[in-house]
Amino acid sequence: MRALLILLFIGNWSSNDAPELSTLRKLYYRAAVESSASTSLSKELKSVGPDSAPILLCYKGAAFMMEAKYAFNPITKLSRFSKGKKAIEEAIAKEPSNMEMRFIRFSIQTNLPGFLGYQGHIDSDKKKLLAGVANVTDKVLRENITAYLIASKKCTSEEIKKLQQ
Repeated sequence: MRALLILLFIGNWSSNDAPELSTLRKLYYRAAVESSASTSLSKELKSVGPDSAPILLCYKGAAFMMEAKYAFNPITKLSRFSKGKKAIEEAIAKEPSNMEMRFIRFSIQTNLPGFLGYQGHIDSDKKKLLAGVANVTDKVLRENITAYLIASKKCTSEEIKKLQQ
């Protein structure tokens, strides 16, 4: 009985260590325009490792990408970009149907310069997002995905009309 209580306590303690998704989402959106939010996002995800939940690993990858955006040194930029790409791809490989992770990758790939060569999933992620955005249960996330798809200039006028319905 005592061992069970200890395991329950440890389980609760470690799950409370995980950052809140709502916090990560807000910081991710802000990090696109504020370097301080990028720093905060990285701090929130400091304890996330390869065995963490795929969505947390994906956000950690996005945090690396944001660090690359604000880094001055080209070597640091490339290092952070590579770490971010690896984390995002590992996360999506674990849960390929996760809409939020597909959205993160889509939003990153549509903002990267072409010479980095990380734009190969734009079309497949867009198709996945268009097909599943209506089924996203989190209202704020669904609205953010929809708004970004419309603003991305990657959707046809027909696709935009469907999104606006």
